Amino acid sequence: MTKISWPAGIFGTYSLVGPQIAHFWEAQEDILTDGETFARNWFERRHTATRTALEAAMEIGQCGISDPAGAMKAVTRWQTHSMERVAQDYREWLGLWTRCAGYLNNAEMEAGEEGMKSVAKSMTPAKRMKDDIPV
Repeated sequence: MTKISWPAGIFGTYSLVGPQIAHFWEAQEDILTDGETFARNWFERRHTATRTALEAAMEIGQCGISDPAGAMKAVTRWQTHSMERVAQDYREWLGLWTRCAGYLNNAEMEAGEEGMKSVAKSMTPAKRMKDDIPV
């Protein structure tokens, strides 16, 4: 994760808004990185599917009408591996969105904590008078 440092004067209400903006963009970086990894893996599986479909078609062509059982085995083998690839797509997709939700959740939590600390630091303590009644 890239830590973004904002100049204090960039926003008038930096104490409240600054941490949220910074954490939002940091979460975006993480989401983009994970999205790129997901896409790369997905395309690799599509290339594998295309290559193995061609291999299965050639095997079916070699079997011809003289060996329908061999042709069916080639189709079944390709379909089985294709379903495994689809299942892997789903597992990775679910993992991607779970991590992305986590990035945004963590960003919101951290921003809230930082914002509250920043506001607390900027507040001047109230002076107590001798006749104050605690509430």
